[in-house]
Amino acid sequence: MALVTEKTEQQELPSFGRRIARLPSRRAEAKERRKRPGRLAVFLAVVGLPVALVSLYYAFVAAPIFVSESSFVVRMAAPPSSNAFGSLLQNSGITRSQDDTFSVQEYVRSRQALQELGEQLPVRSIFGSPDADWLMRFPRFWESNSEEELYRYYSDRIAVVHNDITGITLLRTTAFHATDAFDLNKRLLALSENLLQRMNERAHDDAVQFAGNEVRDAEQRMIDAQKKITTFRNKELMIDPNASSTSMVELIGQLSAELAAMRARLTETRKTAPDSNAIPFITSQIAALEQQIETERRKMVGSDSSIAPRIADYESLVLLREFADKALVSALDALDVARADARRQQLYLEVVVPPHLPDEAELPLALKNIFITFLVMSFSYLVGWLLLTAIRDHDNG
Repeated sequence: MALVTEKTEQQELPSFGRRIARLPSRRAEAKERRKRPGRLAVFLAVVGLPVALVSLYYAFVAAPIFVSESSFVVRMAAPPSSNAFGSLLQNSGITRSQDDTFSVQEYVRSRQALQELGEQLPVRSIFGSPDADWLMRFPRFWESNSEEELYRYYSDRIAVVHNDITGITLLRTTAFHATDAFDLNKRLLALSENLLQRMNERAHDDAVQFAGNEVRDAEQRMIDAQKKITTFRNKELMIDPNASSTSMVELIGQLSAELAAMRARLTETRKTAPDSNAIPFITSQIAALEQQIETERRKMVGSDSSIAPRIADYESLVLLREFADKALVSALDALDVARADARRQQLYLEVVVPPHLPDEAELPLALKNIFITFLVMSFSYLVGWLLLTAIRDHDNG
């Protein structure tokens, strides 16, 4: 009997020790079970509550938003090509103008576009529609009703996307009514066309104005040259010194011919009739002719009062008039070229896809936004839990 009791006591001692050894693990499990409700509460507060609030907002509060889209490209008449291959590529007569496309994009995003748009549409009423929810209606509770805040809201309601490969620009407008989104898109396209028209007029006016100024200057030089010639004629009392000199040369030629004839007659008379009474008469005629020839020659050259300096002055005036005439012709040709280039370089906006009237709201993307909220808050919760765990392990260590 004593042996049985001793064996029983020896068997109970190891089981008691095992129970004592399991006490710390059981306490840890109990502590872990007590922490689970707290972790669940934190997870629900960090992740579940925001997701629930966002879901309730999109389910019962968020207003539908309509989207209207259009696409366009800015084109310019192609300049004349310098080779046959270029002409073959430009058979259409038009080319893309990427720089001016960027100008249109910046204009659509600008305050000037908003101002001109407000002159044609009730922009504030469109963005502040009573059908919009309180988080999307302008002005929102954290915004003022200023022009600057309106411009920021306007920038969020439109989108301009340019495709560098195709050169096509996409214009997207959003509003709380389908007709408002359509009207915004349509008006912005019209304002963009007006912008290109103003750019065309400015480029045309600049080019033609410069060429026109050159024409007016050439005309004035032509008029001044003609006035100088008229002044010279009135002062010198001759129409054309060159013509006058020609007549004087002809006169000298005639006198020289008569002088030669008289000298021949005198020689013949002296041979045939040395004592003739005609010899003194002929001699006096020869002397008169010689004196007349010398006088006519002095009129042409030899002094300041001669016709030679006048011919030089007149020819210089005529040369100036010819230069002015050539300059006027060149300026008129340049004006024609400038006008042709200005017409050829006209910019215009070609609508590829006109704006459409939406029949169904595309925004907001409720499921996508709810899922993004869940992912963001779950990541935040995970990061916070890892940081807290690391801090506790550091303190326990």
